[in-house]
Amino acid sequence: MEKYDRKRAVWLAPLCAVTALMAGPVAAQTAQHGAISYEADFFSAFAPRTALDMVQRVPGFSIEQGEERRGFSGAQGNVLIDGQPPTAKAQEIDDILSRIPARDVVRIELIRGGSSAGRAQALRVNVVRRAGGGEGVWEVGLAHTRDGRITPSGEVAWSGRRGALEYGVSAALELEHLPIRGERTDYDAAGALEETRVERIPSDEAEGRISGEATLPWAGGSLALNAQLSRLTFDELEMARLNDSGGAFAGSSATDLAESENTGEFGVSFRRDFADWHGELTGLITRRRFESDETTAETDAFDVLEEAARQTQRIDAGETIVRAVGRRDLAASWRIELAAEAALNTLEQRLTLTEDDGSGPTPVILPSANVRIEEERAEASVMLAGAPAPRWTLEAGVAVETSVLTQVGDVDLETELTYWKPTVQFTRALGANNQVRVRVYRDVGQLDFEDFVSAADITSAIVDGGNPNLRPETSWRLELGGDWRFSEDGAFAVTLYRWWVEDTWDVVPVGVPGDLFDAPGNIGDADVLGARVSLAVPLPLQSELRVEGFVQRSEATDPLTGEGRSISAFDESAITIRFRQDVEAFDGAWGVEFGRERDAPEYRLDRVEQERDADELMLWVETTAFADIKLRAWASNLNDERETRRRTIFDADRLGVLDSSDVRARGEGVMIGLSASGSF
Repeated sequence: MEKYDRKRAVWLAPLCAVTALMAGPVAAQTAQHGAISYEADFFSAFAPRTALDMVQRVPGFSIEQGEERRGFSGAQGNVLIDGQPPTAKAQEIDDILSRIPARDVVRIELIRGGSSAGRAQALRVNVVRRAGGGEGVWEVGLAHTRDGRITPSGEVAWSGRRGALEYGVSAALELEHLPIRGERTDYDAAGALEETRVERIPSDEAEGRISGEATLPWAGGSLALNAQLSRLTFDELEMARLNDSGGAFAGSSATDLAESENTGEFGVSFRRDFADWHGELTGLITRRRFESDETTAETDAFDVLEEAARQTQRIDAGETIVRAVGRRDLAASWRIELAAEAALNTLEQRLTLTEDDGSGPTPVILPSANVRIEEERAEASVMLAGAPAPRWTLEAGVAVETSVLTQVGDVDLETELTYWKPTVQFTRALGANNQVRVRVYRDVGQLDFEDFVSAADITSAIVDGGNPNLRPETSWRLELGGDWRFSEDGAFAVTLYRWWVEDTWDVVPVGVPGDLFDAPGNIGDADVLGARVSLAVPLPLQSELRVEGFVQRSEATDPLTGEGRSISAFDESAITIRFRQDVEAFDGAWGVEFGRERDAPEYRLDRVEQERDADELMLWVETTAFADIKLRAWASNLNDERETRRRTIFDADRLGVLDSSDVRARGEGVMIGLSASGSF
């Protein structure tokens, strides 16, 4: 009975706050300090078709899709639509913006230094729309790969108005084919060649989506509905020819992987003013089913089976969120925001794994393979913002969350978690368009329920074990940032930051001695230092250069060796360089883009893996010279670089002697494509 009452209290506390908040008085939020407005005419030179085209052209701004954060507010990206975040978590903001016709956009406001309920953001944009009268946008495309395959894709959307009802519907189909090829070389402990593999890994991915949204007056306020259904399928066949150290044929291997994922999401938001307050009540339901069937077999030079394995996996997951927010203006340009949220997250996995050494399939029992996980979570927050002095703004708040995490099945465990999340941000305006900021806050990472369950990577012959004792990673974070604007479309932003991390996420061994598996886990404290930079520079001849990137370094203590090292697979750096030139002679533009990402090594029980993504080089050209249709041709992977993986494997564990090593390189080759887009 005590357990039931405690769980019920997790839900009732914020729901009571929701009821009281919506019954009381609620005023429209005041305009954010330091906003820069870009009218629709600013984007006309780029011939935009959708709001996405316009947002991508805002100087010094890049879209953040939203992170896998706890709750609704924490997962919001940095894009608002008519002053509100989209009532969605499973939908990409790119997809939402691509459904809004450019002619429905009045302006785009760049908001600098805004915050919401404990999550301040340096830059956000607000897409301000006019009332739609009925308009559609469409786009079709073709992509050609080096093996001769051509894959189509397309999207169509319509938004309109009937009386007081505003609505939009869309449908999209995206197909992708990757003809990956690669080689792998294996070496013994002395560095002598043992085996080579020549790989062919064709894969096909297909995603279909249907979406709809509507806004209408209701009960003295505004009611917004949002829904999406999607299905994703992925098929991959990995084939390898094995050769011994002398180059003679030694056998072959084949892995067949088939995955499917069905996702449905429905959101509803009610907004109403009550005297001096503006209130919002939001509900969000997301359901997901993932299914996977993977088989692998390896034969010798005489086509005799040496080993085989099969894994089937099904995951049913869901999230239900109820959130209430109340805002009001106070005296002297101050405002207050109160929020309460309740959420229920669930995941249930069913997994089977068999191995065959030639004598028949044998079941393999993995820990935490068949488990149901449930988290009941509640959060309440308050945020105060205003101007304590001329040219200064302050945004300060605190959130507290409590949750009960229950696991049933292979593991029976209940865990209670409580976290305080304070935040404070000072912003100082410099001149008309520049500002500097300092921000301190505490961050609590999202619990990925799939980290609690086990699954095997049978192509790499490793097991990713589930860890029932995993806790959220928390950190105190300090940021110093500045944003400078020059000319009409020039911008420079920089942020320096330091994180003090607790319960750092990494890879740890789980299980019993002699039968250990790698699993996500907590390894103690860590430190992170980093910097983010964004630059947009107008150049002569109607051209522009944009540079975005970050560099960061981490330091943690290895739980196995006791030595200092980076966090496993930590994102250490990334840079994107984009050049664009508008050419009036053919009513179009051309550009080139380059991207590079680098990660730290991953430290597993018996190996160290270093993966390096391939650099990406892309060239594109577009024109609107034909019947108001935008044609775009592109070529990607022009450098034809391959991603690489280097593994060093030790006997027993990383404290033991070197056992072997291997190097793998894979690439998909040059791809070219053509797309057309327009409106109707």
